[in-house]
Amino acid sequence: MGSDNAAARRELKWLVFAMALVTALVQSTPASAFPGTRDAWKDFYGPIPPSTDINDNGANCQLCHQSTGSPWNGYGWDIRQALANPDCDLNRPRNGVDSVEAFICVEMLDSDGDPGASSNVAEIDASSQPGWTSGANNTLWPSSGVPDPCNLPPEGLDPYDPPGTPPPGDCGTGGTGGTGGTGGTGGTGGSGMGPPGLPPGQAVRRTIVVRPDQSIQDAVDRAQEGARIYVLAGEYEERRNSSSGLNITKNGIRLIGQSNSQKRVVIKNAGGQQNGVAVVPPMVTECTSCHSSLEFPFPLLPGVEPGMPDPEPLLYDIVVKSITIEGFRNGLFSERVDGFVFDDVVSIDNEGYGIFPILSRNGVIRNSYARGSDDSGIWIETSENVIAHDNLVEGNVNGFEVSNSDDVLLTNNEMRGNTVGAALLLLPDIFDDRPGAKRVDVIGNWIHDNNKDNTARPGSILSFIPRGIGVLNLGVDDSVVSNNLIEGNEYVGVDIADYCVVVDPTPFGCFVDPDTLTPGFVLDQTAQNNRVENNVLLDNATQPPPSPPFPPEFQLFTSDFALLTLPWELPPPFPPPTPEDLDPYHNNCYVGNDPADPVFFSLYNFFAGIPQVPPPCL
Repeated sequence: MGSDNAAARRELKWLVFAMALVTALVQSTPASAFPGTRDAWKDFYGPIPPSTDINDNGANCQLCHQSTGSPWNGYGWDIRQALANPDCDLNRPRNGVDSVEAFICVEMLDSDGDPGASSNVAEIDASSQPGWTSGANNTLWPSSGVPDPCNLPPEGLDPYDPPGTPPPGDCGTGGTGGTGGTGGTGGTGGSGMGPPGLPPGQAVRRTIVVRPDQSIQDAVDRAQEGARIYVLAGEYEERRNSSSGLNITKNGIRLIGQSNSQKRVVIKNAGGQQNGVAVVPPMVTECTSCHSSLEFPFPLLPGVEPGMPDPEPLLYDIVVKSITIEGFRNGLFSERVDGFVFDDVVSIDNEGYGIFPILSRNGVIRNSYARGSDDSGIWIETSENVIAHDNLVEGNVNGFEVSNSDDVLLTNNEMRGNTVGAALLLLPDIFDDRPGAKRVDVIGNWIHDNNKDNTARPGSILSFIPRGIGVLNLGVDDSVVSNNLIEGNEYVGVDIADYCVVVDPTPFGCFVDPDTLTPGFVLDQTAQNNRVENNVLLDNATQPPPSPPFPPEFQLFTSDFALLTLPWELPPPFPPPTPEDLDPYHNNCYVGNDPADPVFFSLYNFFAGIPQVPPPCL
């Protein structure tokens, strides 16, 4: 009997211990689960506000909680509800709602009830707090589900609301926080009917998710303007269009790949397609119906009138993010778009151009990569007000090319292993489409080892450019090359040249090639009013180009800085020259570069027999 009592006591002690262990594990779940949710949020959206650093957790737990665990703010509560809402499951037949599906499900809600009624995704895009609004207008949600209104937000997480949000009112009018879930009576998800093929709730949220066994083009075609299209990682071949893998022809489309360090969204050529992704007006989705070739200068088919019938932008506010495009003639091509963001776009072995906006404005190209183009990795053509930053271009003929464009900034990029790091050009072939090229600035980049053999199409004008050039400015005005590290470029560090001077020894000479004889181009072909300042130059100008194939005079230009300009005066009926035309240096100047005595070559100084000293900036 005594031994039975002892056994019972031992069994009871183990039962109590096991219950305590289970309780501890259950109580620890919110704290241990949160890092997984937080990291999934960062993988999906990027840095947590207010931080802009992906390695910093920003608001951390307070993105969704007052502190940790219960209570939640409105955004955290809506995510919690979405995780239990079968309408938020995008992988049907149902296998449960994961964190990313819950994030998507609540994107179009206004969880914090801010005075501007901004959706959660609008707040995330603005790097403000989707779960907190200014003032004592925040509703907290404890585990009981009984709301606790009129709370202040945590300190130090501002901005709480996007710029332009009206000031908060009194509690009850300036924010209610939370919506009581999505897809039920308190949310906007529900099971409302939308276009055929959309999962329940997606019509309202204007969000579509594409899996590898589905078509991205189908999703684009059925999307409303302003829709977000999330593409899950995997390889896609799109066969709808013979010219392009994808055509985006609607305003406000956000095509966002769910790529990560292990696996990306990859769009591959389905066979004979010219463009990987074309962001174009609807009337130009069949490029080969007008052009006999998509190689520059894009010759037209017989009977097609030259010029752009409508030069104004026809598409607005496009985002393409976290997509790899591989094996086309051109990777990402856009035409006549006002407002675009190309973020984390990877172009691999698209033999013509990697990322290629034309006739567009107000754009950003960032965090992207281009390799393996026999023309340009990133080509900004006939466009204005474009910033390209934090990109890597390598293994192309031109790493960057900016042609016939105004107000373009290349900053904080790396250009390596190309034939030319950055080519800033005024080209005659597209002068009628957009005349002029001004204010194309190259600031704060690492431009190095651009010594790749020139693999441009033989006989093209690009094929006459020697390898080993860091920055080439050909006929561009009013621009700045500053604060760059320029090293290891075997031919020239920075080359500023009049177009007609440089092409004269080639078959494309200004008075040989009929395309250059338009009066407007001949008047504008000089490179004027450019500044080269505060750059560091190391180990450039070590290998003159061979002759043949290049003209022997090209060997003279081997230098850190080459200034290939001459006085330019044309006979009547051309107008009289300007002072900059007659100035042999065209008011181009140099200041503050390191070393202070770089290897310098001026074509005018060479002909005049005077010392090779850079003209200083006054």
